[in-house]
Amino acid sequence: METNKSNIIFTNITNKNIRDYKKLRKIFAKYKMQTLRNHGETPGGRKMFFNLFDSIIASLSEDKTKHFIVMQAGKELLGFALIDTVDNAIVDIPFSYGSVHDFYISPKHRRKGYGSLFNEQIESIFKEKGTNTVLLYPDPVSGIDFWKAMGYKATGIHQGWGRFLVYRKHLTENEHTAEIDKSIQGLVTPTDSIGINPYNKTQIKEVFAVWKEYCRQANRKPHKNDVRKMAFHARKNRNVHFSALYYKGNVIGFTFKAENEISHILPEYEKQEFHL
Repeated sequence: METNKSNIIFTNITNKNIRDYKKLRKIFAKYKMQTLRNHGETPGGRKMFFNLFDSIIASLSEDKTKHFIVMQAGKELLGFALIDTVDNAIVDIPFSYGSVHDFYISPKHRRKGYGSLFNEQIESIFKEKGTNTVLLYPDPVSGIDFWKAMGYKATGIHQGWGRFLVYRKHLTENEHTAEIDKSIQGLVTPTDSIGINPYNKTQIKEVFAVWKEYCRQANRKPHKNDVRKMAFHARKNRNVHFSALYYKGNVIGFTFKAENEISHILPEYEKQEFHL
């Protein structure tokens, strides 16, 4: 059943009202575990994220720049977001900015306009607090298209799609806008060695193109699921490493370290000094 958008309310979570949201702790933990998996990380157990949630809630009364917002219709939870109106933790630049640390929409309410509605509410808070620029890490599996649609642009930092990409949006233009962009661009590097995420279809496809070139030279037959299987193997075994080498946003090589090491770089880049 479609929720009536006119009935939606937004609530700031505090120590005083958290008891009214008993399910939020479990939803938060589940969301964080899936988000880390999508980023190619191996999350710990739910208890770790229960503790993280508790520490966030405890800090809200002291930190006036952080806001934990819940979107709901009646008693039905539609989503939540954790934002910071003054931050410096995502990139190290001589300017403050806002950040969206967490953004969640209930699966059954996705692709129905609720994410856009929630983002409008978040942006109104940023503007009210005088925040002109916002940075965030989009989920590389499910978040990039959404945040692009919201007007965010890739900064070029961590351009490999397996790590925490940095996207930014200027909510308003001011005398510092150009300087902020210049400072961010100063952090962009043309190469990046990124762990391969078995859930990231775009990255797997790009690495497979290089894998096929390696197999051709090694006189072995590539199989469609080779790269994905290797990525899962690396995720499950701490002694196994599988990374892609990016150059200006494109995969040009890889390294797979297990019992033996396999490294390969595309022929046109072999004479350049890239380190796998």
